[in-house]
Amino acid sequence: MIKIENFDLLNHSGISYGGHGGSKRGIIMNGERWFLKYPKSTKSMGVDGLSYSTTPISEYLGSHIYESIGLDVHKTKLGYANGKIVVACKDFLDSNEVIIDYNMIKNEYDENIEKATEQLSLSSDINLNNDLEEILLIMEQNSYFKSIPELKMRFWDMFVIDAFISNNDRNEGNWGLILNKDTNDLRLSPVFDNGASFYNKSSDDKLLSIYTDDFRFKQSVYDSVISVYKFDGKVINPLKYIETMDNDDCNKAILRIVPKINIDTIISIFDEVPEEYNGLPVLSKIQKEYYLKALKYRYDNVLVPVYNKLLH
Repeated sequence: MIKIENFDLLNHSGISYGGHGGSKRGIIMNGERWFLKYPKSTKSMGVDGLSYSTTPISEYLGSHIYESIGLDVHKTKLGYANGKIVVACKDFLDSNEVIIDYNMIKNEYDENIEKATEQLSLSSDINLNNDLEEILLIMEQNSYFKSIPELKMRFWDMFVIDAFISNNDRNEGNWGLILNKDTNDLRLSPVFDNGASFYNKSSDDKLLSIYTDDFRFKQSVYDSVISVYKFDGKVINPLKYIETMDNDDCNKAILRIVPKINIDTIISIFDEVPEEYNGLPVLSKIQKEYYLKALKYRYDNVLVPVYNKLLH
C-alpha cells in the first residue's frame, strides 16, 4: 500500500495557484514546492450521496496511469490535510519559468490563421473555445507548433489517454509549453490537471447501480462519454471519434499509445491505494471495480480493435 501523507504540519510556500477544480494550498515538502488540491463541495451540484468530489483520487490515478504509459506527467502524492483526503502535486516550474498554455499559443497573431478562424466562426456561428476544427487549423499553421512538432503529438497522445481514463476537461489552460524567461527556450509542459478523470462526482451508490446493469454500464463508459472538444458545434465523444480513424494524427497516437498500456500495471496502481485513511474514504471497493472495468472495456472494445485495424 502507498503511504497516505499527513500534510497538516508542512509550511505554506507563499505561492498561490489558480484553476477551477477546487481550493489549493502551496506547501514546501522536502525542500520542494508542491501544492495541495482539495476536493470540491458537491452541495451546489445536485449530487446525491456524495459531500465532496473525488478529485484528489482522480488526479492521483489519472496521473499515475499517464506515467505508466510513459508520458512526462507531474508528480502526485495522496495525503491528508484539514480533515480531508487531498492530492499533492509537485510544482514543475523553476523560478525562472512560466507556462505558455494553449490558450496563449492560439492567441498569437497570424493573418492567415485570423482569416481562417473568422471564416470558421462565421460559417458555424459557434464559440470556438475548444473547437477541434480551430485546433486542427492552428496546429498546422501556428509558429509554436511548427517549431516544436512534439506539441501536436502531445495533444493527440492526451486525446487518446484522456478518452481511456474519461478525463473530460483537457481545456485550453491545462496543456502547452514552458518558457524559460532567461533564455527564451521552450519545452513541452508535463501532463497536468487530471482531476476530472474517473467520474469524480459519482457516489458509490450511483456507480453500483450502473455497474450491475450491462446496458447502463455501456452507456456510461462508452455511449455517453464526452470530451471538452466540439466539432461543428457538437461535443465530441472521443471514443467514437477514435473509432472513425478519420484523423491521421489521432491514428498515429493510437499506434504509439496502445502498445504501452499495460492493464496489469494499472491494476497494481489501484491495488496500492487503501480504501480509507483515518476513517476517511480514499478509494472504495466499488470505485476500484467500476474504474477498472471501465478501463478494460475501452481497452478491449475500442483501443485494441482500432489499433489492430490500423496495423492491417
